[in-house]
Amino acid sequence: MEFQSCFDIIGPIMVGPSSSHTAGVVSIGKFIYEWLGECPEEATIVFYDSFAETYQGHGTDKALIGGLLGLDTSDTRIRQSLEMAKKYGMQYRFEFEDHCDDYNHPNTTVVTVKRGDNRVKFGGVSLGGGLSKIFMIDDIEMDIRLSTGDDFATLVKQYKQTGKVLAEVI
Repeated sequence: MEFQSCFDIIGPIMVGPSSSHTAGVVSIGKFIYEWLGECPEEATIVFYDSFAETYQGHGTDKALIGGLLGLDTSDTRIRQSLEMAKKYGMQYRFEFEDHCDDYNHPNTTVVTVKRGDNRVKFGGVSLGGGLSKIFMIDDIEMDIRLSTGDDFATLVKQYKQTGKVLAEVI
C-alpha cells in the first residue's frame, strides 16, 4: 500500500478508537451495503487474526455492523449499531478464526450476506489509516481499494456495469 500523504497514515475523521479496526471496517461494511442497495437481512461475519482477538475492545464488531447499516465512519451511531441492527431486523453472527487462507493480513474479515434471494460473500482487509480493500467477491479474487472519502455507490455501480476490477479509487 502506498500512502499519498501524512493524512493517509493519521487517519480519517471517525468514531474511534482505531482507524484500522473501526474506520477501515466501516468502509468494508458500507461497500457491502451499497452492493446490496440496503442493509442485509442476514450477515455471517468471520474475523481473523487481530480482528478476532480484539474485535470488542476496538469496536470492530460495531464498526462492521454500522457499515452494513449504511453508516459513515464519522457517524456516532456506530456505537449503537448492534442495537440498531435489531431494530432494522438484521440478524448477524460473528465467528472467529486464527488465520485466513484466502488472504494473509492480520486485519481480515469475510462477510457473507443475504437479502432476499441474493447471497454474496465478500473478503475485506483493513490496511490502516482508514484505508481498506475488498479482496474477494463470491470467491473471485479482487483488488478494490477503498478510502473513507469514496463514493461507494458510484464505485459499486461502475464495477457492476463494467465487470472490471478497479485497481484503486481515491
